[in-house]
Amino acid sequence: MSNFKFSRKLKDYLKKIELKTGREIKFFKSPDLGIKGITAAYNYHPHYIQITLNMENPRSIEDRERSVAHEATHGYIIHKLKFCRPIFLENVDDNYKRDVHLIFTMIEDIIVNKIIQDNGFYPFGHEYLPMVTEEIKIAHKGEEEGEKFYHRFTDNPHLEALLMISRYIIAWGFLRYYHLDTQEEKLIQEFTQTFQKFYIDYYKFCVKIKEIIEEHNIFTANGECSAIQLILQLFKLDERVELTQLN
Repeated sequence: MSNFKFSRKLKDYLKKIELKTGREIKFFKSPDLGIKGITAAYNYHPHYIQITLNMENPRSIEDRERSVAHEATHGYIIHKLKFCRPIFLENVDDNYKRDVHLIFTMIEDIIVNKIIQDNGFYPFGHEYLPMVTEEIKIAHKGEEEGEKFYHRFTDNPHLEALLMISRYIIAWGFLRYYHLDTQEEKLIQEFTQTFQKFYIDYYKFCVKIKEIIEEHNIFTANGECSAIQLILQLFKLDERVELTQLN
C-alpha cells in the first residue's frame, strides 16, 4: 500500500477500500496540488487509486491521516459506488479543467466527508473552524475584501469565485447532513449567515446549487451525476466535458 507510517486505524480503512474496490492505493509526492495549502489530492487512474501528498505542507499526524482517508474515499466512490467523473474534450485548457474539477469536489466532498465521519474520522481538519472564524471576519468587510482574501489561494479569478461559492456549499452541507457538536454547528451556521448577508452576488449561485442538491439524492451515483451536470450548466461549464460512470 505505502511506505508511509500510518496508524492502524488508517491502515485498516485503506485496506477496506482496496478490498471493496479491487484497486491498490498508490501514493506519490508533489509540492503543487493545484490549490495552495492542501495536503493531499486524489487523481483518477483506471487501475489503482492514486493519492498525491504535499509533504511540505505542515500538518498534524491526525489531520494528515484524515486527509489521506478523505482522498482514498474519492477513489472508493468512483470505483466501488460508480459515481461519475469528467472526460474532457480535446484541447481543453487547464483553467477550464480546474473549474470543472472544483465543481466535482464541491459536491463530492459532502459525500466523502460524510463517509469518513461514519468510519470514525473527523469530517474536517483542525484548521477548518479557525479558517471559518477568519472567513466570518473577512465577510463583514464586504465582497471586495472577501475576493482579496480568497485570491491568496489561487491566481485565477474564475476559480476564485467558484472557491468562494464552494466554501459556502461545503459549510451548508455540514449543517444539512452531518452530526456536529453545538459549538461547531453554531460557528458554521454563523459563517453561512454572514456569507448570505455580505456576499450577495455569490450567494445567488449558492441558492441555486442548494436547490439542485435538495432535488437530487447526491449520495447515490445517478443523483450525484445529475446534480453535477446541472451545476456545470449553471456556470456554463458543460460544453467541453462529458460525465461518465465506470461499468
